[in-house]
Amino acid sequence: MVETGKDLFSCFMSGADDLGFGLIGDGTTVRKAMDDFMAAHDEMRDYYASTGKPFPELEFEFVLDVGAFLNYYPINVTAFAEYIGINASQLRRYASGLCQPSAKTIAKIRQGLDKVGHDIVGGRLVDRPVLQYV
Repeated sequence: MVETGKDLFSCFMSGADDLGFGLIGDGTTVRKAMDDFMAAHDEMRDYYASTGKPFPELEFEFVLDVGAFLNYYPINVTAFAEYIGINASQLRRYASGLCQPSAKTIAKIRQGLDKVGHDIVGGRLVDRPVLQYV
């Protein structure tokens, strides 16, 4: 999980209670928090190696809250808010971690992201110069 805090982003493990250890990371950006989390993983693996204990092979899938998502991906929050029909100031508050969106709002954000993805995959980009502008 990657969550947005007031001044930092935090990563933590979820659903791994049977490992006997946990991992956390934080940073001023999502990428820095993920890097810190992976550094904690490397340190734990090195510790296990130094004590002769077997260390489990782990794979991570980072799940981002709304603020972390908007920090991680290069999205203009104001333009995206207009695109999906959400108040831009409110979306910026979600992005900064000042407040949490409702389940209904998260669903609207997901639908907007699906629409953006569909538009991108659909190739809505001019692939050659338009002659009247050349």
